[in-house]
Amino acid sequence: MTKRTLLSLPIASLTAALATDMGHALSGPARNTSMFGGGAPLWDNDDPTAPLMAELKKIEERLGTKIENRLTEIKAGNNVPDLDPKIKQLETDHAQIKSDLDGLKAQANRLDLSGAGQPERKSAGQLLIESKNFETAKQGERFLVSAEVKALTTAAGSAGVLANQPQRLPFYEGPQEPHIRDLFAQGTTTSSSLVFPVRKTLTNAAAMVAELGLKPESDMTFEDKTFPVRKIAHTAKLSDEILDDAAAIQSYIDMQMIEGLRDVEDLQLLKGNGTGINLTGVYTAAAAYNRTTANDTLIEVFRRALTQLRLARHQASGLVVNPIDWEEIQLLKGSDGHFIWVNVGTTNEPRIWGLPVRDTTALAENEWLMGNFKRGAQIFDRMDARVEMTNTNEDDFVKNRVTIRAEERLALVIYDTSAFVKNA
Repeated sequence: MTKRTLLSLPIASLTAALATDMGHALSGPARNTSMFGGGAPLWDNDDPTAPLMAELKKIEERLGTKIENRLTEIKAGNNVPDLDPKIKQLETDHAQIKSDLDGLKAQANRLDLSGAGQPERKSAGQLLIESKNFETAKQGERFLVSAEVKALTTAAGSAGVLANQPQRLPFYEGPQEPHIRDLFAQGTTTSSSLVFPVRKTLTNAAAMVAELGLKPESDMTFEDKTFPVRKIAHTAKLSDEILDDAAAIQSYIDMQMIEGLRDVEDLQLLKGNGTGINLTGVYTAAAAYNRTTANDTLIEVFRRALTQLRLARHQASGLVVNPIDWEEIQLLKGSDGHFIWVNVGTTNEPRIWGLPVRDTTALAENEWLMGNFKRGAQIFDRMDARVEMTNTNEDDFVKNRVTIRAEERLALVIYDTSAFVKNA
């Protein structure tokens, strides 16, 4: 594009000429001082909007003169019309030119048409070596450094925004499984294991005693049991493009990574076998149901299980069942065809015989567990669920991937196995 002298153009053509030249500039490569060695001005004068500014000033001066003349005539008592067509036209011209000027200035600033006044652009290499993590890299340690150089791309806000953009849909959030953790008492620990004296036998010799009489001695024996802290963890690899969508990555972490930990936690809290790296679950340690009566429904079985716990001096605080068994309870009908157990149309927590119910696939069909979860056992968190992300794992960096790791460490202390009863 050749330089142009615009001062000689009439005002009606001035705006059009400026817009045409800027259109040519917008259709060409970005004028960037670091990429092209400095931007040369497109016009003889450094500021291409100067002619419009000059014309705007002239209109303002003519408006001022016209208004002063009207005030003089009014003071002299002359008959002055309410609307002066010449003043009205000047006001219209002023508004139009000012609007055009604002638009042209915005384009001029973005394109750096004058070749001056823009902040320094740094290359990716310069940003890299100036980053605070570069010293770590020179020391041979693993590091993560990012550098961003803004240019004309398909990102919103650049000239490339005209390119076809894919539509990003909301991230799918899968169904959330009810979990077992909240049935238990919970605490924290800083140790790798917990040792608790578990009562093995009890001979209760308590009796009525006369004043100054000898008090009988009860006999209790204890055994120290160790409950180790265990780790649950998993990783996932994702394209780093998902990091551009904060809502999606948050949803993925919450619904996939954290829920994945909770699913395995449910299995361990209930049915962990205590060998190797597994917890000992309360279902594994629970006493078997021993009050079986012929032709009992599940509703009746659960009521008798409550009594079994009471005979062991425990008060049940929760029931865990498989979803199929919970469905069977809710669909039971009497001889007149009416549902026996109605729990429809309520937003309250599901309950039976006053107990909160958790239906979970961690137990198989026909498996159930009732107990005093608050006093019979306790979860101790060594490390709450933690999520970390990096692109330095394996070949993530060269494949534009990130690795997400979620993990937690916990122990389950079972104070009294008789506080729980399970299916026979």
